[in-house]
This record gives sequence, C-alpha cells and structure tokens, in this order.
Amino acid sequence: MITRIANNKGITLIEMVVVVGIMGILAGIATVMFMRDLPKYRLKDATRELFNDIQSARIYAVRNGLPCTIQQFPASSDSYRIVQNGSVLKSVDLGAFKGVSFGSLNSAAPAPDSGTFASDQLVVQPSGLAATGSFYLKSDSTPADGREIEVSAAGRPRIKSWTGAAYN
Repeated sequence: MITRIANNKGITLIEMVVVVGIMGILAGIATVMFMRDLPKYRLKDATRELFNDIQSARIYAVRNGLPCTIQQFPASSDSYRIVQNGSVLKSVDLGAFKGVSFGSLNSAAPAPDSGTFASDQLVVQPSGLAATGSFYLKSDSTPADGREIEVSAAGRPRIKSWTGAAYN
C-alpha cells in the first residue's frame, strides 16, 4: 500500500490576517510614540543648529580677523542671523522647527524672553573671545522642555537642559 505525505509548507489565510493585524497594531503604537516625542526632537535639532552656528561665528571671526555677530530677533519672528562686516552669512528662522521659540522656562532667568546678550547680539571678536551670556530655546510641548546655550568668555558654547526647576 502506498501512503502519501501531505505537503504543508504554505500558510493559511487566517495566519496571514493575524500577522498583518499584529503589524498594524505595532505600527499604530510606534506612530503614537513618535508623535509624542516629536517636539523634543525638534527642540534638540534647533538647539544643535544654534550651537553649531555659534561655533561657526567663532571660526569666521578668527579666520577672517573681523568680529562676527549673531543677531537675535525674538520679538518679531524668532529668528537669528550671522553677520560679519555688514554681510549676512546665514539666516535661521525657528519657524522651521515647529513649536520651538526663543524663551526661558525659568522665570528667575535674567532675560526669560530670549537671551542675556546686550541688544540680543552675541559678538565674537577676532581673537575668538566673546561676552559671556546665554541663549534660551523652549518647546511648546507638554510637559514643557527647554535648553540653554551658555557661551563662555572664550566664545565656547555649552548646552544645558531644563530639569523642571533649573538648567543643568
């Protein structure tokens, strides 16, 4: 007598529906998690951009032997620009980072609206030195999140994060 062995190498329609359903649930959870953290990522990107621009202004000043300025416009458009010898080298609008603006979360900060530089300008001298001060960025997320970019007298920036009570 000849016996036949069944070929069970395929998958059933029910198995396929279950797998697709599980993948859909996981994709939905991932989307919700990403959307929740999106304001934090935008704040980090804006902070990194300003941090890099401060370093660039220092490099321009030293390389060209001319002062370089970061001019901040918090009241009108939450933007800033890098200027050297009357020429605008770069303009940045924080509107590109939706939900991010100049401002401090610490009400005791010297200038909670934007930063602590005289006339909202960081001037880097040809020696690379600058007046000490800070720029503040905040996100409109819940809970509130913020960053301080502190510039030392040597013209070097340092990023501090909002802890809920202070910048550290």
